[in-house]
Amino acid sequence: MSCKSAPAGWKKDRHTFYPTTDLNLVSDPFNTSDRVWLASILDARLSPVMERAYGVFRGAIRTNDMFVVRYDGGEEGQDRLRKHTDSSHLSFNVLLNDEFEGGGTRYHNRITKEAIDVNPAVGEALLSHAMILHEGLQTTKGTRYILVGFNTIDEKDPITKESTNLSIFSSWFFNFSWMQIRFREGAEQGTVNRRARSRLGAENIEGSILSNKYVTSLFRDLDNALTSLGDKFSPIRSGKLIADEKADEYLSVMDRALTERTEVEQKLGIERSRGNGYSSWFQGQNIHLDVFGGYSGELRGRKERPTKINFVVKLSDEIADTTDFNP
Repeated sequence: MSCKSAPAGWKKDRHTFYPTTDLNLVSDPFNTSDRVWLASILDARLSPVMERAYGVFRGAIRTNDMFVVRYDGGEEGQDRLRKHTDSSHLSFNVLLNDEFEGGGTRYHNRITKEAIDVNPAVGEALLSHAMILHEGLQTTKGTRYILVGFNTIDEKDPITKESTNLSIFSSWFFNFSWMQIRFREGAEQGTVNRRARSRLGAENIEGSILSNKYVTSLFRDLDNALTSLGDKFSPIRSGKLIADEKADEYLSVMDRALTERTEVEQKLGIERSRGNGYSSWFQGQNIHLDVFGGYSGELRGRKERPTKINFVVKLSDEIADTTDFNP
């Protein structure tokens, strides 16, 4: 099946520099039941693994973009994605089917030029630091579907301002990986600010230290330096966290642990919150923060325009749905 015959709603323009053919879990035709079901699986099976593997409290994890991507083999449709890094701290993708040929993800070391290919089985989640250079390999036949999540590590929730209980030792100030991402965000935001000031006139743009060309250059140099150090001293490896023969037992234990936890919290009247260790999978998507943790210039600019943004809000302790927000 090619993109031309695909169900209505597939987007090709949500990502500016590295576009994919995709459906967003919030803004595209998925319903509340879909999101509640998926959130329960991610709470039980993914967030504990991300917490253990990367040393961040699971409540600090916020998915800034979650979407289903399709790669179509043949002459029509998108069959691959060129080398890139992701706009997040941590990324995951889950293979949803096996009715295709080719595909997979290739990770690159910028210094040694070495690369490794990873081809997970259906249902397996591929976790990686978002700044690792990688590409989606060509799907040569059939259609490959993956669920992708770009995840941000928050010290506090950008909407409620609630603390996520992220340890200071896991924050950007003490964590080499997150520090690099902060510097990259600062360089990118500074470039955007400077271009806006040049285009519209300085008097029309709120002043910011990120608009200073020297600060922007400093952030860019620090980002490049940390990127090179990371590639040099952190060689790319891949490995399975759970052995195939233990997978069913592991998933059963994780699902049961979440069920028991939920029952206890309901009896005690403990609310589901990020501070209590629940990741934010859908609430707060497409909210970008600047290097200092404030709303980006793009979001601040919406205060003076009637444009609305969509995100998910919690309607009860168990159900989330989409709404409009005009900051």
